[in-house]
Amino acid sequence: GMPLIAKMAKPVMGLDLARSVRRLYKKTMKAVPYALEQYDFHWLTEDECKANVAKHFKKYMNVDNPVVIDTLRVKGEMELDETIRRFKTPCHILNVLTTDIDDAASIEQKSSKKEYMKIGGSDFMSDFLQGK
Repeated sequence: GMPLIAKMAKPVMGLDLARSVRRLYKKTMKAVPYALEQYDFHWLTEDECKANVAKHFKKYMNVDNPVVIDTLRVKGEMELDETIRRFKTPCHILNVLTTDIDDAASIEQKSSKKEYMKIGGSDFMSDFLQGK
């Protein structure tokens, strides 16, 4: 069959996109207890971690460009996949589970920068979005 990454990276638009983002959100929430156990973060509570994960999703609530949403979705799928396969460092996971998220204004400002658009170290997407 098609390699996993190609499947994940297939662009989805419209209703499908909203549905796939919700699916990613549910999958990510389900993975929280697993991540806590795998990485042995016994001092963290599942609830506070889920609240922080929710913030990571909420910070992009105002994004309405489907291409950007899909890019974020693909990044999220990759993050989740790498977390479950334990490719991520404990430090990285801790950041996701415990970091308090910036307020909306500074997110707007950052998301206009390239940093949120990097996929696997490639600037293809940001160049594409800027019409290069």
